[in-house]
Amino acid sequence: MSLFRAREWWSTTCGNNEEFDQACLAVGNVDDAEDGEAKIVVGGFSGVLRAYAPKKREFEADHLILEHDLRAPVLQISMSDFGVNDANGEARTALAVLHPRKLRVFVCEVVGEPGAAFHELRMEYEHALAAPACNMTVGPFKGSAYDGICVQTLDGVLEVFDRERMDFRARLPDFLVPGPLAYCPRMDAFVTVNSKFEMEKFSLNTLAGAKTLAGDETAEKTNTGPEPDWRLCLGEGATQITSASGFSDAQVVAANGRPSRVDLVALGERHLFVVSESGEFLLQKRLDYAPSVMHAFRVNPSLGERSPVHVFVADCTGAGMLYRGSQTLWAAKFDKEPVAMLAGARFGGVDGMLVTLTENGNLAVAYLGTAPPVDVVRGYQTNKEVGFAEMERERAKLTEIINSRPGAGSGGAATEREPAERIELSARVPTSLDPAPRDGGGAEVSEKTLTIEVLVTFTGSGSCEDVTLTVAAPAPATCGQETFVVPFVRGGKDTPSSVRVALRVARGAGVPASNVVRLVAGYRVKGTGEPRVATHEARVPLCLFAERIAPVKHAAHKVTLDTNRAPPLLASLFDAETESRDGGDELRTVTSATAGAANVVSFAYGDGSDVTVIVSKNAGRYRLQSSSFGALWLVLDELCHRLRRYYRETDDADVEEPFSVSFGEALPLQDFFAAVDAHHALRLARNGSLATLSDRARQFRAAQKRLLVRFKDKNPQTLTHLDAVLTGAYDAVVAEAAEAEHREEALRAAHGELAAATRVVVLLMKLKFQLSDSEVATLEAYLSADEAGGENDVPEQGWEEWTEAATTSLLKTKLAKGGERDAIHAMGGGMGTGQPLPPTQDTSKLKKHIAVVCERLARGARLAG
Repeated sequence: MSLFRAREWWSTTCGNNEEFDQACLAVGNVDDAEDGEAKIVVGGFSGVLRAYAPKKREFEADHLILEHDLRAPVLQISMSDFGVNDANGEARTALAVLHPRKLRVFVCEVVGEPGAAFHELRMEYEHALAAPACNMTVGPFKGSAYDGICVQTLDGVLEVFDRERMDFRARLPDFLVPGPLAYCPRMDAFVTVNSKFEMEKFSLNTLAGAKTLAGDETAEKTNTGPEPDWRLCLGEGATQITSASGFSDAQVVAANGRPSRVDLVALGERHLFVVSESGEFLLQKRLDYAPSVMHAFRVNPSLGERSPVHVFVADCTGAGMLYRGSQTLWAAKFDKEPVAMLAGARFGGVDGMLVTLTENGNLAVAYLGTAPPVDVVRGYQTNKEVGFAEMERERAKLTEIINSRPGAGSGGAATEREPAERIELSARVPTSLDPAPRDGGGAEVSEKTLTIEVLVTFTGSGSCEDVTLTVAAPAPATCGQETFVVPFVRGGKDTPSSVRVALRVARGAGVPASNVVRLVAGYRVKGTGEPRVATHEARVPLCLFAERIAPVKHAAHKVTLDTNRAPPLLASLFDAETESRDGGDELRTVTSATAGAANVVSFAYGDGSDVTVIVSKNAGRYRLQSSSFGALWLVLDELCHRLRRYYRETDDADVEEPFSVSFGEALPLQDFFAAVDAHHALRLARNGSLATLSDRARQFRAAQKRLLVRFKDKNPQTLTHLDAVLTGAYDAVVAEAAEAEHREEALRAAHGELAAATRVVVLLMKLKFQLSDSEVATLEAYLSADEAGGENDVPEQGWEEWTEAATTSLLKTKLAKGGERDAIHAMGGGMGTGQPLPPTQDTSKLKKHIAVVCERLARGARLAG
């Protein structure tokens, strides 16, 4: 928890499932109340305009004083004096609302008798726009007594309005995309940032002189316009611009010989820029975060220009920084990430309040404060060296204390009981694929789709908000949207929130690395704000990765499983795969081919590898054969899972011997080792290609440096074929990069084959040695298929190094012999040294360790404990 936080004074939620942006917030005395209290006006993309009048800390229904549907998305709102007068001829506050195709100006009036009064919105005038609008800025143009409005359209035209009439229209030069727009009253000029990352200043007189009359098609089609008074390259895009005199302490003399009185503050992608009125940098501050919104305000508005100006910047993580020039005055953390922010407002008799609005409509009034930590963790200090024996005695003492704690599990670790109010996840996974969509020509799309329904349940009595659901699909399956936000989950198990997740697999995809989709839900406990996580795993049906085909006779790899039950019909076990296929001649061909062979079923993956299951007519034996060793694992796992489910449903209650599956043959380690050697050889080739690429890049840089020295020489000499050397080095870099990319793709394919082969061996070891579920989990931790992945496999350390270290530790700990195990426990449990693993140049030692693990399990060693 951060010590410096923005302490929330008042908050509410605007609407339901509405979206808001940076310019959808305004603060001021919109109804010209006599007490002068500020109101908050919010407008969103849904078109609903709301006004709030916070009076005390907790939100109450009467704080919402106005809610009006404008029936058009609100892009920006601004509150000022736009030349609107009341019945007495006195100026009053008006509200300018920018829509995509129109600009409207409203006044907020109080209607009714005291005690029963209400607020209503009345439109004063509106302007139709010639093109879709982007943003607007307001100000006293040409020294006017009231504010005018300037709208920037998406085609680069500035439309300036004075009350009910349009003053002029001018096109920006060399326009590509619209940028932020601001008006500086001191300079009587507009400031913007173009697509070339250049800040430009256009005086109002320059724009008025180059104005484009309405209906002038020739001027509309050209991309020429008035030249700016000055340009300054920022080097990056800007999201906001504002004028803040007195923000920077730098003294700059303008072109007229007078000191610069204007500081133009621009918020870039990674920098905060401060520019003088003459177009010179006053300050360029690098930000170590990605900023999202900025607001400049005077510390004491009653002092006018004598008051210093501060700038508050918030980022996309909810952190806020307060600046005065290059100095950081304060840092705070918001509870939610704001997209719009206004500082310096007065609420509840307190000045300087912060008004923030999030993308989802969470409106809050906060102030800068601190949150003292509840628990202070003090550092451990000692003046003497602690020996290993003393550390071991302390560890044993702490272990005894942990084991004596109520609720400690059988493994020695204390298990915390889950709270009664929590999020629970479940999934409804269909057994068949979604109907195959077709393109415009009637042909099927080149991917298979399976839509699962995720149910998010809150077991408490209230509700849980902003639950983030993350979906991890097993490769090669992909999920078009991996993260979902459930804004509201009602309490009670009977009212879950449903999220539909579509898994897609290309029809040419190979053997998957897993058949489990992992679901993770992150949320915060209401009241305490404690972050918690709920997880769930769901099996993906076989039909998503493999299709039923006609029986295949020939195979290179075979395994045989034994059971203690009479075999069922394979067609009844894999009926879902037959139903999941689309109708037509292909389905009739497969059905007719398997009609006479009810004890044979074959599957094919998208890459062409096939798996065939043959069941014995008399004994409960099943043979699985395939053209690829790794392709066996998915059908093997699915067969065991479906057999257990089948006999669990059909066995009578008086059956004494439970159903079991065993593997009695020798483990096919040679096939597994062939996949290990192939993966290791491709890793060495990839690493060699990367080293060669590094050498070629070094040669290219050396040639570049020598050429630069020649170009900077005051007495230039001949190049002596350095240009040819540079060209040759560049061609070598491009060729080696293409080769490295090719080898990286081959290694990625070997990753999948090795992961599948590892799962086959682990499944067969489970069946051969009759390992329990906990022992299988331990074995998978040491002999992991997940580690054979792209982001875990780096040139310095990969699956071979990790598995060799893991199996070495396994042989020295859980599978160590009696005397060795006692000696290792006395030495501290065989912990690692913490040093980087040495690269594996030869897999012989790794293969020997895996063979020894299998041998000790065959002799009766167990992985439990």
